[in-house]
Amino acid sequence: MRVLFDGYWWVHGPGANRTVQREFILAWSKAFPADELVVALRRKHAGDRVDDLPEGVETVETRLWPQAVSNAVELPRLARRVGADAVVAHNYAPAGGRNLTFIHDVMFQEHPEWFSRAERAYFSLMPVLARRATLLATSTRTEAARIRRLNPRLPQATAVGLAVGNDLESLEQRAPAGAADLAAFAVTVGRLNIRKNLAASIEGAASAEVITPEQPLLIVGGSLHSGVETALTPAASAAVERGEARFLGHVTDAELAWLYAHAALVTNLSLDEGFGLPPIEAARFGAPLLVSDIPVFRETVGSVAHLVDPLATPRMLGSAIDAAWGRPGTTEAYEALRERYDWAEVVAGLRATLVPASHTDTGAAR
Repeated sequence: MRVLFDGYWWVHGPGANRTVQREFILAWSKAFPADELVVALRRKHAGDRVDDLPEGVETVETRLWPQAVSNAVELPRLARRVGADAVVAHNYAPAGGRNLTFIHDVMFQEHPEWFSRAERAYFSLMPVLARRATLLATSTRTEAARIRRLNPRLPQATAVGLAVGNDLESLEQRAPAGAADLAAFAVTVGRLNIRKNLAASIEGAASAEVITPEQPLLIVGGSLHSGVETALTPAASAAVERGEARFLGHVTDAELAWLYAHAALVTNLSLDEGFGLPPIEAARFGAPLLVSDIPVFRETVGSVAHLVDPLATPRMLGSAIDAAWGRPGTTEAYEALRERYDWAEVVAGLRATLVPASHTDTGAAR
């Protein structure tokens, strides 16, 4: 089978989008070596780090911006040019041809208040173009149900999961400058936007007995590609001033791996997620977890994590932090998650969804 992959974010872009695009291609080339892969790279970045593509993968260039326009207009034309049996696209479906489109989430439809007007306008193209998708996929059963509920005329999305980026585990761990002096700490990871519920995380940490300036909550992430940014409450700001919470900003994969491996607790009190990669990443390192008691986290990490209402009072959140501190799940549960959320399994699910629609054989090269 010959497959054209959307590689719009191969070099630069939102972290989650870039990771998923790259890992789809890397894992597919390894799992199905008989398939012929072609990656559509942005012309602007076509000369940047394309040497890290798998051996034998072909490339073509796209010229249009933004991704929605490029995917809709250019991918069908490129697919015909290279003789692709199908296209694997992200978020925005090609306007023609056989394709499998992976949608991260349609959270903007359910919670428009979390997104800027410009973001809502751009994201609104996602369900419109999805009408042209041959097949849809997403990461969780929870998100598949939301897509179906809010867009009943679209094809039913297949949940295929996601996994941890290979770079996170392959690099030698290194302590970030803001944590090297700490014997114990909690950490929360993610974009600094309103749905991440950061003020509540900080206020809850300040109410916990285990959190002190010597054992703070470390906050990893930035506001780029983040939607409506969060605003700290006076109580949260005061906790930062006292040193009970520290902003580390962006960290490298090597530093993030060190934080997960050494944290006494990893928290994620997000109000909603399509998948929520940081808890899966933390679980990969055996970290104790405290996450929001929301459907998607019950689906993904409910077997290992402590759960708490993200809208609970700071005192209740603090008690939950104290109860979860230094208390991971069982080794067996972590290992089950490792096997469940694996890139080889993800692309196997994608290909199994795609093959019946593409009328190809079991993967022999054309």
